[in-house]
Amino acid sequence: MPLRRILVPVFALLLSACAPVGGYQDGNRYDDGTRKLEPITVRVSGFGTYEDSVKDRLNTRKRLLARRASQLDAYRNLAERVYGTVIYGSSTVNDFVLRSDNFRTYVDSYIRGAKMVAVNEHSDGVVETVMELKLEPRFRACVAEVADDQVRDLCPIPVPRYNDSAGDVHSRGVDSLYYLD
Repeated sequence: MPLRRILVPVFALLLSACAPVGGYQDGNRYDDGTRKLEPITVRVSGFGTYEDSVKDRLNTRKRLLARRASQLDAYRNLAERVYGTVIYGSSTVNDFVLRSDNFRTYVDSYIRGAKMVAVNEHSDGVVETVMELKLEPRFRACVAEVADDQVRDLCPIPVPRYNDSAGDVHSRGVDSLYYLD
């Protein structure tokens, strides 16, 4: 018994001597403790097509409609990537057999500052629009702090102004929804 009273404190002292001294220093933090976040560029593609790819390719109006459809699809894909998608589902089961299975998706958000990178018309009649959006550090920080269902309302994407390649941008009280290069 006396040997146990001596060995337990000695082992505790030896184990505590191996513990690291001081806190872990994270180089990705500002002096006030907040995380340093880099801007992220999100790139998406949207697709549109003609009804009849052989005849409609010569019709200017239908070509513009296919291009517009691909642009709107790109905006929708961008909104899904940034803010997420709400999915509603319902299933009907009768006598342990699945009778119907329905899903609906819902996207409702504002996208500001998106740039159209390219519009490509493929040989099979598909029109592809490539868009990108730069997510600034303050938007990413807001998303990290807010509940998922409140991101759309509390974390609007800031409007890029002046030289947006120089880091975080500020809207300076302008409520324009458009971005011009």
